[in-house]
Amino acid sequence: MAKQRVKYSKLDVTENDVGDELESVSLMHDGSSDDDVELYKQTNNTSEPTFTAEEGVEAIGFGFFQIRLYIICGLFTAADSLEMMLLAVISPVLRCEWQLEQLHVAFITTVVFIGMCLMAPMWGFMGDKFGRQKTLYMVAFWIGYFGLLTSFSPSYVWILILRGLVGGGMAGSPQSFALLTEYLPSKYRAKLLNVGSISWAFGTMFEIVLASLVIPTLGWRWLLVLSAIPSFVIVALLKFLPESARYLVAAGRKEDAMVVLKKAAKLNNRTLPEGTVVNDHITERGNPRDLFSPMYLRTTFMVWLLWFGTALSYYGMVLASAEILQLRNVHESGEKCKCNLLKKDDYNSMIFSTLGEFIALPLNIFLIDLVGRRWTGAINLFGCGLFFVLLQLPVPQTVLTVFIFLVRGFSSGMFNFVYIYTSEVYPTTIRTLGIGVASSFARLGAMITPFLAQVLLDASLTAAVWVYGCIGFTCAICAVCLPIETKGRELPQTICIEDD
Repeated sequence: MAKQRVKYSKLDVTENDVGDELESVSLMHDGSSDDDVELYKQTNNTSEPTFTAEEGVEAIGFGFFQIRLYIICGLFTAADSLEMMLLAVISPVLRCEWQLEQLHVAFITTVVFIGMCLMAPMWGFMGDKFGRQKTLYMVAFWIGYFGLLTSFSPSYVWILILRGLVGGGMAGSPQSFALLTEYLPSKYRAKLLNVGSISWAFGTMFEIVLASLVIPTLGWRWLLVLSAIPSFVIVALLKFLPESARYLVAAGRKEDAMVVLKKAAKLNNRTLPEGTVVNDHITERGNPRDLFSPMYLRTTFMVWLLWFGTALSYYGMVLASAEILQLRNVHESGEKCKCNLLKKDDYNSMIFSTLGEFIALPLNIFLIDLVGRRWTGAINLFGCGLFFVLLQLPVPQTVLTVFIFLVRGFSSGMFNFVYIYTSEVYPTTIRTLGIGVASSFARLGAMITPFLAQVLLDASLTAAVWVYGCIGFTCAICAVCLPIETKGRELPQTICIEDD
């Protein structure tokens, strides 16, 4: 139907033109600034050129804007690792102070992962539905608040309840990784995300050093207090963390996305493409059914297996490192009582083995764009399984420390792989949901691993390391067989784009 011409202010215009002008006037009456009105006009000018969120992110490149994101997201990751490494260093203390059985000690770790498993899908849904930044505010405060309350635990039961709640908050930590991913240009994305994993390694090292200083002098309760403080600092810093432009576009908030992209381009001394940002396909956000669409069904199940094996192996080594060293103390002392606190040499061995996480950086940075994501993951998974098996050998503590060092390195590389691959393979509309649900399967592995790394290992070191070794080898095969290789691939915005 042809547009009807009407007279308006002595000008010959269409009814659509009148509607646009009236909406602009309405904006001014609502108290919007001239810049807001101009931005609205630009966005609604259908004759103006447009660009996608992907093209906008590529245009702003890498600069001060991403460095600021790295710092804030890196602190978030470090604070998360403090709370996680805390489990390994306070377990020997609580065993002695409260005369706990090995099974009870293992459950302190398991309950954290139960909380993570239950809450991870919810945080993922919230990130896709309401935004990454809002979700991170709640996550950071949650972790700090319940982490601080744990220091006042009067009994073993209260430790379980409060650490479980801390775990529930930690389940939302991948939101920061997803947000950082969505602002990195595709050419450098994998390399830069690998470098970002340094934050986790520094966080674990810091916690071990802090524990070696605080536990012998002030006690484990003060260690819990000091470990919770970084989460409150992050709450204050999150106001400098912008919302994801990709999320804003997917949510239909194109004006807000333009504002964020323009600020990012200005900080990086770059210019955006001419026109305004658009989303060619409007679809529902955070829909769990999309994870099982024909395009992603096989990928989803295989990713779940990889997250399960990765978390079981990584946290298994974190817990087993303290247990293996403690077993050596028992054998050397000849005492049957296992109430032996970690010694200075043991803390030094744990710090050195944590440095193994840094070896994953040059290896993965070199491999991830050379051979692709799938083979990089397979190499890390196989290496982790191999050196886990070697832990059963009767070797001096120096050689044992090297083996632990290498397991930590490859297991850290495994986590880099699953995070990068999962954030790249799913579209923006279900990205944090996909990570969140996969993270739940990781927590299932993490729930099981205390009974392997602490209970089974205490009964038979050989049996425990072979379980970890076989899981590593199986997941390596799974990584090679993944149906989608994300190397050199743009971050998809919606399911529709993939189907075209």
